[in-house]
Amino acid sequence: MERLAIHHANGMEMVAVKDSAISENGTERTLYPYVTGTSVIGMKYKDGVILAADMGGSYGSTLRYKSVERIKHIGKHSLLGASGEISDFQEILRYLDELILYDNMWDDGNSLGPKEVHNYLTRVMYNRRNKFNPLWNSLVLGGVKNGQKYLGMVGMIGTHFEDNHVATGFGNHLARPILRAEWREDLSFEEAVKLLEKCLLVLLYRDRSAINKFQIAKITDEGVTISQPYALKTYWGFSAFQNPSKGAEGSW
Repeated sequence: MERLAIHHANGMEMVAVKDSAISENGTERTLYPYVTGTSVIGMKYKDGVILAADMGGSYGSTLRYKSVERIKHIGKHSLLGASGEISDFQEILRYLDELILYDNMWDDGNSLGPKEVHNYLTRVMYNRRNKFNPLWNSLVLGGVKNGQKYLGMVGMIGTHFEDNHVATGFGNHLARPILRAEWREDLSFEEAVKLLEKCLLVLLYRDRSAINKFQIAKITDEGVTISQPYALKTYWGFSAFQNPSKGAEGSW
């Protein structure tokens, strides 16, 4: 952290600590996440992999940005969704741009699949964690190559796993139980979208950082489609929403 000397008129000197640090190449490290995105949900379905996320960017507890795209197409076979610090996600995208460019320069007819990209991201996140300079993100990586569907997750300290459905943030607590109960391997695209929207609606009601503006992306052997932003129909007339403190224990 950077220590700043502050001089006052009475001759006293106080020292303040700035919540940032300068790395060796002169760039400023992220010591605390400032602008963040919330949950990303991903799952396999009959023809491929589908991801969903809202487009909110929170500045602390304030929903400051309403059009942040947190799902990106990576190479020929992968989709990446991210929650956490937006600037660190942009840094990760720069790393991936370099990786895909380097792979394309070989011009050998092969291209990186989702498993290779997932392994790369795992090494990057763990490497930065070991330098005590982590990238403050949780990542969902899905893709299809040669008919094989792949879906994995990477945490900010390099923890990683593969599964038929994954979620980050609040979605890991609120959406995964729904997916465990209702997910099937033979879901059609329409059924997969309906299930994802059910999860997104629960998150919208329960997560203060979520906004009613979503994108859904799918990847199959035919390619990638990322939807235009859209909103879900909501109902806020439930009595628990109108009087949330009713029946709460405690004097405060």
